[in-house]
Amino acid sequence: MSKSNKNQKSITSFFKTPAQATTNEPAAPKPKPTPPAHIPEIKKEPGISRLPPPSPPASEPAAKPAVSPKKPAVIVCPTIAKNPNHETEWINLSDRFILTNRNFDVQYAHLYAERLGAMRKMVAKAAENHLDSKVPIKKMNDLVSNVECILIGILFKQMVLKPSIVKQIATENGFNLQPPRTRYVDPTDKLILEEESQRIELNGNIDINQFVTGIVIAVHGYEDDRGVFIVKDYCFKDLSIPKTLSPPKEDKYILFASGFLLSESSVIFNQLECLVNSLTQPTNIQSEQLKTILANTIRFIVAGNLIESSNRLKDTTNQAKYLTRKMTASSVEAMHSIDELFDKIAAITDIDIMPGVNDPSCHMLPQQPLHPCMFPSSSKRKTTHCLTNPYDFQIGDMRLLGTSGQNLDDIDLQSTIESRVQI
Repeated sequence: MSKSNKNQKSITSFFKTPAQATTNEPAAPKPKPTPPAHIPEIKKEPGISRLPPPSPPASEPAAKPAVSPKKPAVIVCPTIAKNPNHETEWINLSDRFILTNRNFDVQYAHLYAERLGAMRKMVAKAAENHLDSKVPIKKMNDLVSNVECILIGILFKQMVLKPSIVKQIATENGFNLQPPRTRYVDPTDKLILEEESQRIELNGNIDINQFVTGIVIAVHGYEDDRGVFIVKDYCFKDLSIPKTLSPPKEDKYILFASGFLLSESSVIFNQLECLVNSLTQPTNIQSEQLKTILANTIRFIVAGNLIESSNRLKDTTNQAKYLTRKMTASSVEAMHSIDELFDKIAAITDIDIMPGVNDPSCHMLPQQPLHPCMFPSSSKRKTTHCLTNPYDFQIGDMRLLGTSGQNLDDIDLQSTIESRVQI
């Protein structure tokens, strides 16, 4: 028999039913059908045991659905021990902030181009609703002087006082250091609108000090003889309509904390100990309202800035190594103390830990989760979660997205907006 016939025979035998695949003998000829009127009874002969009926083939276990690594995991987290029967569904939606590929080829220009491409249609729709619908939307390379049109682009704020890496290098080489400022706003700042083809300076009915870099905007106006776009009106993308939430059956609370700024000279440890004692033993609190809030706290979220920025390590770089080899950073001692507090909190409720600007994580957003080895005691509990910054999650019917405040700090430094709530 040829090789192809052997392969064909093996393939044919693979698709046989389990009853046919139990023997390699040739199949017996089919018996002639007997009339249904008379079926002879088969008598059991002595000494010969009848074979047991063949058991049906075992059904294969149902294949488990493949879980995509990008799909958020659903975890049912029990609340604090005071109310063990109550459970709340928690969904972590921050998987898109995890950096699996450390690629630094994509810089700010690529990020802004992606943002403009993703929001152009939404801003154009808002311009049709809020600006003059008779004025056409044009590209910058189609501009005609003194002819009104609508431009859609992304803002870039040119600031003289804004720190840069070039200024930092100049400072290290002995040049004068720029004095610290609460804001980098200067009267000579310029607001520039950019798109894929060109860029143009904005002026007119637009307050430069109220804007920062990176905002996608639609501006209505015209280009003057100097090549400056005179703005008459502008608009942004319309806000999404929030989903209507069903009233909860009982009140639930999420506790937010940030800015511990722990160091060797911190005096906040006593306050944190008082907070932990209030969570673990709310019955000792006299206020009934506060007692109810703490008893129904279902989550404790730490929004970064655990340790204080210290210059202690910078001061030791110029010293001899034998003078600094036994020194321990103050941040290490602070992390040991905060780990003990987190361990007590994790024993009664879930705790989510986000990194901040001073914490040992990457400096640029999105900041990656703090390593569990920084919390050797509390990280052993399943209720401790080290998460990204920004942090996106859903608890019950409510979805929350928050950061540790770096974006608000940057807007405050580069604008004259007084209220953080307005930002």
